[in-house]
Formats: sequence, structure tokens, C-alpha cells
Amino acid sequence: MSVILVTGGARSGKSSFGELIAKKLGGDRVIYIASGVAVDQEMKERIAAHKKSRPDGWKTVEAPINICSELKKISKGSVVLFDCLTTYLSNLLIREEDKEYREIEKILLKEVRDILKTAEERKLEFIIIQNEIGQGVVPPHKLGRYFRDISGRAARICASAAERVFTMTAGLPREIKGEGLEIIKLFSDNEEVDVL
Repeated sequence: MSVILVTGGARSGKSSFGELIAKKLGGDRVIYIASGVAVDQEMKERIAAHKKSRPDGWKTVEAPINICSELKKISKGSVVLFDCLTTYLSNLLIREEDKEYREIEKILLKEVRDILKTAEERKLEFIIIQNEIGQGVVPPHKLGRYFRDISGRAARICASAAERVFTMTAGLPREIKGEGLEIIKLFSDNEEVDVL
């Protein structure tokens, strides 16, 4: 079992790179978990473009919520590409938006941990795509700020669990986990370091 996290800005090439990794690991035997919901024409077009980019042999599982129940149905040791955690968190946030921030955060981050635990139990080769949304402007609305903060915390949880972490910029990947942990070691008094 291994977890690979691919993060980056919008249209940075995250999905395309995740597909390259999945194809290398699983060939035509990849399970693609899609979290997008076609709520409008633009989203329908995005989903159609993503479907078109996948090899014919890949199985698509649509899981806008309840991904853990879908992961439990997948054969042990399978290669799974989850695109994307950010959209999945958005779907959950909308469902929980009437609650207070700390309760929403607790629910969503528990879901992230449960996803990782389920992937581990199923011994999956698990590739997670996630948007890097915290490097822009501060959202003007409360729900937007909640989403930004929770998404950042979710990325840190995934990075900590991942064997490899890549960030995408302008269609180019850069592996960051090993280098990042070495930098943390330089400034830490602890022998063992993890994602901050």
C-alpha cells in the first residue's frame, strides 16, 4: 500500500500527472474515483473532458460523498486514482454548512483520516489529487474561509500519510516531501520529523 499526493493550483496539470502515475502503476487496471457533481453546464463539460482523458479500460466510480463505502468494495491491492479531494471536501462542506466551524472541521478531517485508513486497510495504491487553494486571496465569505482552512489541513494530513508528494506548477511536477522533511530537520531539535 502506498499513498501519493499530487497538489497544485487550478489547471496546473494535477489530474494529467495523476493519470500518468496511475497508468504506470496499474496500466489498464485502474479505478478512478470521481467526486465531481454536474451541477451546471460548465461542470458537465469539465467532467466530460476528464472522462475523455482516461483510458477505456479504467473503471470509474462516482463518489461525491461516502467514498469510504466505495473504497471498501474495491479489491485489495488495486490502483486507485481519487480526483479530487478538494471537490469531495466541498461536497461535504455544503452538506454540513449549517454547523459551527469547529464541528465542520472535525467532521471533514475525520473523513480524510477515514479515507486514508480505509485505503491502508485495502492495501491500495492510492493517488490523491488535491487543489492548492491557500495561496490566493482571503475569501470574502465565511464558508469560503472555512473551506480554504480545512482544505489546507486536509492536505497536511494527506502529505503526512503519503510516501510521495508532488506539487504541480505550469504542467511540471516537483517532488517535495523528501526535500521538505530534510529542511524541517535542519530547524528542528527532534530526530524524527513529519509534515508540520
